Amino acid sequence: MRRIARTALAAAILTVSWGPAVALGTSGTAAAVSEPKNLPFTQILRRCDFSEYQYVHGAYYGRPSGTLRVEDGQLVTDIQIATGTPNSRYDVKVIQVPRSSAVTCNAGDPGVAVAPLTTDVAGAGATTVRGPMASDATGVWVSITRPSPFSHMPEEFYTTDAVFGI
Repeated sequence: MRRIARTALAAAILTVSWGPAVALGTSGTAAAVSEPKNLPFTQILRRCDFSEYQYVHGAYYGRPSGTLRVEDGQLVTDIQIATGTPNSRYDVKVIQVPRSSAVTCNAGDPGVAVAPLTTDVAGAGATTVRGPMASDATGVWVSITRPSPFSHMPEEFYTTDAVFGI
């Protein structure tokens, strides 16, 4: 009988102390966070308007993956890479569309969020990219590149398979 009374008392204390915190957390979070979308990647080099470069092929074996969500009016993208080039720096860009083919998609450009991703000795790495949503944006895609020391074209590249609606 004492065990039941103690359990009931502990449950009542937890309900009273955690109840308001749980209620506030769920109501505020549900409205501000969207359902995460999985991002599949492929080795296609793309221009800023999502069109493909012709006659450029990938030669590396990295396995990037990621998720995309909207939090409080910001795009949040979590990117991981496995079996990438060890001890290397990749540039991760989250690019919002529609975008003209004449407009660049460099760091600091409107509708572009950029973050570095550095791999460890095994070629694994992760990063989170955050950026404000453009008012006219209807979709988003992600580009992961490893710059080449000898060329303007990236040495290694991965892009999402599609433009994802936001």
